[in-house]
Amino acid sequence: MFLRRITQRRQGRTYTYYALSETSRAPGGRVRQRTICYLGRLDNLRPPDWLRIAERLPDPAWLPRLMQEVGYTPPPPSGPVRCVTLDPDSIAWADPRRLGDVHVGLCAWRLLGLDRLFERLVGGSRTRVPLDLVAALIAVNRLVDPRSERGIFHWLPTTALPELLGVPRARWHLNLLYRCLSAVEPHQHAIEEHLVRQGRDLFSFANDLVLYDLTSTYFEGRLAGNPKALRGYSRDHRPDCKQLCIGLVVNRDGFPLGFESLPGNARDAQTLTPAVEALEARCGGTRRLVCFDRGMATEANLRHWRQTGRPYLCAVRRAVTRQHLAAIRQCPWQVLRRSDDEPTVEVQELPNQHADGVRERWLLCRSAGCQLKERQIFEARLTRARQRLARLRAQVEAGAFTRTPIVQQRARRAIGRTHDLCGIFTCTVQGRGRRRELLVVENAQALHDQRDLQGVYLLRTTTPELPPDELWGTHMLLTRVEAAFRNLKTDLCLRPIFHHKQERADAHVLFAVLAYALSVTIQLRHRRAGGTRTTAALLEDLERLQLAELSFRTVDGERLRFERASVPTATQAALLTTLGWPIPDRYLPPNPNTDPARP
Repeated sequence: MFLRRITQRRQGRTYTYYALSETSRAPGGRVRQRTICYLGRLDNLRPPDWLRIAERLPDPAWLPRLMQEVGYTPPPPSGPVRCVTLDPDSIAWADPRRLGDVHVGLCAWRLLGLDRLFERLVGGSRTRVPLDLVAALIAVNRLVDPRSERGIFHWLPTTALPELLGVPRARWHLNLLYRCLSAVEPHQHAIEEHLVRQGRDLFSFANDLVLYDLTSTYFEGRLAGNPKALRGYSRDHRPDCKQLCIGLVVNRDGFPLGFESLPGNARDAQTLTPAVEALEARCGGTRRLVCFDRGMATEANLRHWRQTGRPYLCAVRRAVTRQHLAAIRQCPWQVLRRSDDEPTVEVQELPNQHADGVRERWLLCRSAGCQLKERQIFEARLTRARQRLARLRAQVEAGAFTRTPIVQQRARRAIGRTHDLCGIFTCTVQGRGRRRELLVVENAQALHDQRDLQGVYLLRTTTPELPPDELWGTHMLLTRVEAAFRNLKTDLCLRPIFHHKQERADAHVLFAVLAYALSVTIQLRHRRAGGTRTTAALLEDLERLQLAELSFRTVDGERLRFERASVPTATQAALLTTLGWPIPDRYLPPNPNTDPARP
């Protein structure tokens, strides 16, 4: 075994790396060199760094030789030196706790200035632990491992958050978490204003485009004391539960600018104008472009927006698009994107409309990907409807149903309530008594029209300066708010809500949105440094970076204890480098294998 020196020259500078290697003879008599341990750079190391190098060596006796090779001379002690003799059999690694992911979540919390904001808002409460630190705990948990408040209390000892927040474990208790929810909820608007300012300062968000959409989340329980807990259209397919509607506003990067907790029976179209007006009150100005989905594009809403001079971009309902079937079939399309010489995105301008003294542009768009998706869904529904109608015909012929209203009702159920099957089937009942027959006729023209409409949507906007490709691309940014809802409901576990008090249910949504802001912040910081990971994948890799107690016993019977983190892997070190949030020095000295000159 020998010490191998590796020299590399980059950008006019020379870097020296070291590795332990051994020579072995392969079959056939050839001599090969195999690297046993890669040590990285050994210059400019501090005494704690040499201890970490010693831990990696197969034999600690190599450490003095390494120091001699590099020319390292240990600094003289600054005070009296006490020598102790350790018992090697007493070395213990105890109480491992997750460190990497909670450290990154807490750094994002502090980067957004939420620690200072919550200290000003709720930090003056007389509690065993300041409520601003409790708020940080709830938000970080919602980001890395979402749980209920009781679950957070039992999860806390398994993490390094007590050490990172500077509060011993014994001072935390469950009631602090519930008290924090009640204390934070009245400050929602101040928190939203702070997020808008911080996003603009940290990432230079122009906020010239905002995206708005509505979703719902359901409760568990009767919720007699929460007036917002009502039944309505459930996006979670849980009509049996009371629910809460959430209107979310994000910018083009997906960063949240505001949200509203609304009653469970709120209609999409009725929430648009109040949400945007509240956003304008926080951000100032009224000339930003607002993009929203077809469910909110009612004529009453669009008329109000034209009269108030607010620019908008939206898709319209399928019934309005159906009126332009002739243009879809006959007029030429402008190709925006191609794949394998086949158009994937096409647009065509319709004649401009003038209403309320404002010129409105109409743009037909056709997407091959959207067309394929809608066609597969439609054909599956059509096949199921045909199968159900065939079974119903057999049942009627067998005499299972004899009353005409019952047969017609079951035929409507067999077809389903989806809009794309309306008008395709016509069902009539013939005969009398038990000799009845169900006749099903398919409308070929309606079927042809429906297939021509697949993948086609109509955009309406009052912005005359944007070209068609930018209009289409801007509307496609609505996927950012849909991704935000998906992140809130899956990774951040927004649903279900177990709180029965209104202020705590609203605070639950508030902390979910704060955790989503942390997630977007981490991803933007990682991506702008050249990273490619999503926040979920990044946190999953860092979860395995742990903090534990390293203890030794001397021959005199004295026990020495140190808090030490596990050594980051190359992947974990690279992720922490892109984020710019290294593990604190008191837990883990800088990695000697990290090259500060490496891009």
